[in-house]
Amino acid sequence: MCDGMSVTRVVIAGAGFAGLSSALFLARRGHQVTMIERDGAPPDGAPSDDVDSWRHPGVPQGRQTHALLARARRILADEAPDVIAAFLERGIREIPVVVGAGRLEGELMLLSRRLVAEAELRRIVAREPGITMLIGDAVTGLQVSPGGAVPVVTGVHLRSGGRVDADVVVDAGGRRSALPEWFAASGLPIPIEERQECGFFYLTRFYAVRRGCQPPESKMPASMPLDYATVLAMGADNDTFSLTVTLSVDDPFRSALRESDRFDAFVRAVPHSAPWIDAGVPISDVSMMARIENRRRRITSDNGPMVGGIVLLGDAALHTNPTLGRGISMGLMHAQHLAEVVHLAVDDPAGFVESFSAWTDEHLGVWYDSQVAADANTLERLAAGVRGERVTAVDTPATRFAAGAFACAAHNEVVGTAVANMIHLFAPPHEAFGDPSVAVPITEFLASGPSLDRPPDIPNRKAFESMLSAE
Repeated sequence: MCDGMSVTRVVIAGAGFAGLSSALFLARRGHQVTMIERDGAPPDGAPSDDVDSWRHPGVPQGRQTHALLARARRILADEAPDVIAAFLERGIREIPVVVGAGRLEGELMLLSRRLVAEAELRRIVAREPGITMLIGDAVTGLQVSPGGAVPVVTGVHLRSGGRVDADVVVDAGGRRSALPEWFAASGLPIPIEERQECGFFYLTRFYAVRRGCQPPESKMPASMPLDYATVLAMGADNDTFSLTVTLSVDDPFRSALRESDRFDAFVRAVPHSAPWIDAGVPISDVSMMARIENRRRRITSDNGPMVGGIVLLGDAALHTNPTLGRGISMGLMHAQHLAEVVHLAVDDPAGFVESFSAWTDEHLGVWYDSQVAADANTLERLAAGVRGERVTAVDTPATRFAAGAFACAAHNEVVGTAVANMIHLFAPPHEAFGDPSVAVPITEFLASGPSLDRPPDIPNRKAFESMLSAE
């Protein structure tokens, strides 16, 4: 604990990546943390047991492709380097951060199946002094006291019948956060919510590297857009990797692609993923993740905070379509900020909520907003692809500049480094490309008249339908 800081009693509802990280960072600053998690503990055993035997329905994306971007690894290196050491011991991989000709010197990203990394983090948190974990229980409501201008949350009620008092309650319930129900039961105003239904879903299968083979190099961005689908390939822990396909929810072939043999046949036909599957042996079925959305939830309005003493963390505050792998990294950014400022909540519960929400909008909202814009274009692309059509890219100065930046990154080190800083959440787009040393080469590249069109699909829509129609 830093000099002059009091011990803050923090209740965290939800032990996903953001909740676990915040508990660890808080406890190591001397705060008193109680975690409440309905899902059971991970098994003891090999990393494969974390995936095969751990029932963790509170993380619906647990069996989809994941990576910890360099920003996430940097936060762990600063806050809890022992976690990185434990990850590596568990078989999680580190790779350099390279985008085209650019590289982030001194930074690495981590490759792992989600449940392997989360299970190891949970074991570390369970052993940490200052953290009490209530496993198999759940928050059913909030303890609310009249405050000054607004009510103040002072604790939580548990499914087991107990209650836990707190100076700050943290909703880390992820995509399935029950915050609106808690507020309604307590007579609090309805949280402000904006939501974008993405209109597509994910199919993922994991593979082990075939004996004697080397998988291709994992790269960011890891996806390849086709007119009617997106295909993503990414390495993971212990010589495993995943292949993911995104399809429109209206695609008439969506059910056929869930069949393992047809899934493998399709990803083998795509040049982007063919080298991967040729190097692998399947170790899972095809897992689906539906109801993909971008959602932002606020408990402040133009009139100020609705309530004091409670904040939203990670996916409970805002979550995005997972294609760019930002979720865990944004959750870690949120967790680190919470640990840095939570002591301020004791003296001013409502002011703390307002300032924490403002930080969230400023530092994480930019990534949410950019994802919303990108997904509107993705939905249009996939819908047209189902009809066998190709959508012409929106040709505005901003979109042309962005496309030029990614193309220029392939051969220009300065631009490649700027793109890497953006992809790995070290700098938002306006900062990454605002420097003249970055903007000028992109502008000159665009002035040369390059083609920014995507190459023709392989396989095209007709071949895709034929492949999935075959008996």
